[in-house]
Amino acid sequence: MKQLAENIETVFLCPLPMDPLTPEQETEFHHITHCHICEQPFDISNNRVRDHDHLTGIYRGAAHEGCNINYQDSHIIPVVFHNLSGYDSHFIIKDLATNFKGRVDLLPINKEHYISFTKHIDGNLIIYPSPNI
Repeated sequence: MKQLAENIETVFLCPLPMDPLTPEQETEFHHITHCHICEQPFDISNNRVRDHDHLTGIYRGAAHEGCNINYQDSHIIPVVFHNLSGYDSHFIIKDLATNFKGRVDLLPINKEHYISFTKHIDGNLIIYPSPNI
């Protein structure tokens, strides 16, 4: 999981430029009336911009300039374990807590059973193992 987190962090730090728009996308951009992020209408005081996914470069739609600047891609990697709420989870949690920097948050039922645990990794990347899903 540590290697996965480091690899994903590298991807997040190197955004891709937007792919060229197709003629259909360009036409849509000029004729659309609402921001695809906040779903509010465009007006004269708003600058309309082309929003794209920084991980893939794919155009997402027209957006208000403010919405586009404030939009944040999720830096969460969900990791799901089946039936890991018991004592076996203690070995994984101990390893996550001691082998690399960052805190571990637990959501316990009692001292032996956990609903979930979260590993915060330096660089704001978070892994959410959820043992009961």
